[in-house]
Amino acid sequence: MTGVENYTVIDFVGYDPKTENLTLAMIEERTWDGSEERLLQLQEKINNYLSFVLDGQLARTYADYKNKKVLFQLNCSFPPDDRTLGFLDQVKNALDQYHIGLVLKILKPADEP
Repeated sequence: MTGVENYTVIDFVGYDPKTENLTLAMIEERTWDGSEERLLQLQEKINNYLSFVLDGQLARTYADYKNKKVLFQLNCSFPPDDRTLGFLDQVKNALDQYHIGLVLKILKPADEP
C-alpha cells in the first residue's frame, strides 16, 4: 500500500533528464483535514524519504543518479488545508539545508473526468 498513510514505502521515483532532477513522490488521495494524525503521517513519510536520501539508500538503489538534485513531490488529489500548507512551508525551509526541494502538485482524483 502506498500513500502518506504508509510511511515505510517510497511511493514513486522518477528521473527527468531535461532538468536532471530525481523526484521522490508521495501520494495523498484523501481530503486534507488538518488533523494531528494526518500531519504526523505526513511528517513520518517525509522523514522516511529524508532518511532514504541521507542514509545513502537512494545512492545504493539508484547508483546512476546519486549525484543528481533530489526533489520531494507531494501529489495530492485535493488542495491541502491551511494548517498542512503551513507545515509544508516549514518542511521546505528545513529541506533547504540538505539541498532537497519540495514541490506540491494537485492532481485530479481518479474518479473525476
